[in-house]
Amino acid sequence: MLHCLRIASFLFMLIPLLAAARAQAEDNGMTARGLFTLLPVSIFENTAEGLSESEKQQLLAEGHTEFWEIAGETEDVIVFAALPFRDSAVALRLFRNSADGSVEAAVGTLGSPICTMELWRVDSSARMVPIDTPPEPDISEFLGQGQKLPRDVNPTVLICLGLGGLKAQPVFWNSSGMAHVPLANDVSFQWNGKAFEKRVFPHKE
Repeated sequence: MLHCLRIASFLFMLIPLLAAARAQAEDNGMTARGLFTLLPVSIFENTAEGLSESEKQQLLAEGHTEFWEIAGETEDVIVFAALPFRDSAVALRLFRNSADGSVEAAVGTLGSPICTMELWRVDSSARMVPIDTPPEPDISEFLGQGQKLPRDVNPTVLICLGLGGLKAQPVFWNSSGMAHVPLANDVSFQWNGKAFEKRVFPHKE
C-alpha cells in the first residue's frame, strides 16, 4: 500500500508541473509517448513482469496488457503501473534542452529502493543515443558531519528517476541484507533547461 501511495503521489505532483511544457512538446513533435515507441524495452527486464515488443505495442494501443497499464500521461511523462497491485511502475520523463532543441529522456523503475534507470539523448533530427547518467555522489554527501558508517555496512548509490529531475538513492548492505542508516542529506540532479545540476538538501522522510 505504501508503494502505491508513493507512485500516486509521484503522479499527482508531476503532472501539474509539466502542464506548461505541452505547447513546446506539440511544436517539436517529441513526446513521451512518441519516444517510448522508439525505445527498446530493456528497462522492463529489471521488473518481475517484463514486457515484450508485442506487449509494448498493445500497451500503447489499448492502454493495458495483462501485467501493465498506463497510469498517467502528459506530453513529457508517461507512467506504466504493474498489475494487479500497482505497487511498482516504470516511468519515462523528457527533459527539454532550451539551447539546442534536443531532449534527454530518462526511463526508470519506481516503487522500490533498488531502482534502475536509462538515459537517452534525442537531437533535433530525432537521432537517439544512450548517454551516461550523472556520476554517483560519494556516500559522505548523504551523512552528517562526523557521521561514519558501521564497519559491517557497505553502501551503494543508485541514480533514479525523481521529481524535477533525477535523484541519488543510497542503499546500505550488511551480512543480513539491506540495512537502515539515518541520512542527513538528500542529493538530486535538477534540470535547469540545459543540463542536470547537483543539489544537496536536508533529508526529508
